[in-house]
Amino acid sequence: MKSEILKKILRKITKKIIAKYNPLIIAVTGSVGKTSTKDAIHTTLSRYRSSRKSSRNLNTEIGAPLVFLGVENPGHNFKEWFLILIKGFKLIIKRDKNYPKIIVMEMAADKPGDIEYLTDFIKPHIGVVTAIGETPVHLEFFKDVNQVVKEKSLLVKHTKKGGTVLLNGDDGRVFQMKGRAKTKVKTYGFSDRAQIRAKKLSFTGTEDKPMGVEFYINHDTEEHKIELPHVFDKGSVYSVLAAIGVGISVGIPVYRLVESCKSFKPPKGRMRLIEGEGFNIIDSSYNAAPESTKLAVKTLEKIPAKRKVAVLGDMLELGEVSKEAHEKIGEMVDFLSVLITVGEDSELIGKVAEGNNFEGKIYHFKDSKEAANKLEEIVEEGDLILVKGSQSIRTEKVVEKLMKENPENHLVRQYYPWKNNDES
Repeated sequence: MKSEILKKILRKITKKIIAKYNPLIIAVTGSVGKTSTKDAIHTTLSRYRSSRKSSRNLNTEIGAPLVFLGVENPGHNFKEWFLILIKGFKLIIKRDKNYPKIIVMEMAADKPGDIEYLTDFIKPHIGVVTAIGETPVHLEFFKDVNQVVKEKSLLVKHTKKGGTVLLNGDDGRVFQMKGRAKTKVKTYGFSDRAQIRAKKLSFTGTEDKPMGVEFYINHDTEEHKIELPHVFDKGSVYSVLAAIGVGISVGIPVYRLVESCKSFKPPKGRMRLIEGEGFNIIDSSYNAAPESTKLAVKTLEKIPAKRKVAVLGDMLELGEVSKEAHEKIGEMVDFLSVLITVGEDSELIGKVAEGNNFEGKIYHFKDSKEAANKLEEIVEEGDLILVKGSQSIRTEKVVEKLMKENPENHLVRQYYPWKNNDES
């Protein structure tokens, strides 16, 4: 089925489903943290409202509408697409009494026009913008960073009147989007300008076993302590703050939100703690962008451990700024005992670190299998290992080599076609 025809059919079906069921639509965009924020929102709200989230990262012009049908993207399977469309027509013709009251979805902006297209027929009641950062991903499809900001700010512009826009107050480019809002705006973050503010963030546990994070949240005159036993990074705290902001916007008391967000686990491959034989791995192998990589490295620096190791793959889709972005990461890794880089541009991380009199050991490999073999050879008891890289670098192979548990339950890309094609 040709994609343009499919797009038109999905658009019409989605519009009719929205008109019939009138779900509260929560849409999330940003250069980093979309999926984690979507999951945090769903985790926090689902205890109190019937809700559905988009699976994996279905956030494109064809993928995003599928959340309203409650289905996965079947890829190129014509028969499955036919059955999906039949299901869509059934939802329109016959009312589903169990249809969710809330839809939580992502909206990607991989190229100019993506957000404009989606918000033309999917009007969110609540819009969330996570972070843009200094060097956004997908820059090769945009003229410059300002064009990226303009595109993502369309979610703010098209959030329904009477709804709410949630903005990351710590990201200057996101904070400035409040001028485009036609409805009320709430900000979240760690800075003074955040209305939903986190402070006194600390990591719990010991050198042998990290246990999560805890912090205090301020909103209006309320202050609550939050413990997140499955969270090991500041980026996920931003996701939880956004989720609490959404919960406040739909009328759920803060003390209840604080309790429900405790069960939030970051999605697979996004700063999840995985056990090895006498050491721990922070698995951030899903993808890598400059902003998320900086946060991950800063997190590794702060968590107590006997020895700290980082496996950093290429950050792709950065266009002309790739060299500079990798070099900046190289300026941050002086605390490491071991640095392993994987790919091509990531070699710059090691070269910059070496030029800054890096005192640890540096290794570079062209692929993740070689990196995994080396890491298995040099890993020591008590190590804390960060693994991060863009999708096609396949750094999950590094985690798979060293983890104790079943990879299918804990790692990304454990399904077709990734498992069948090392180059996927």
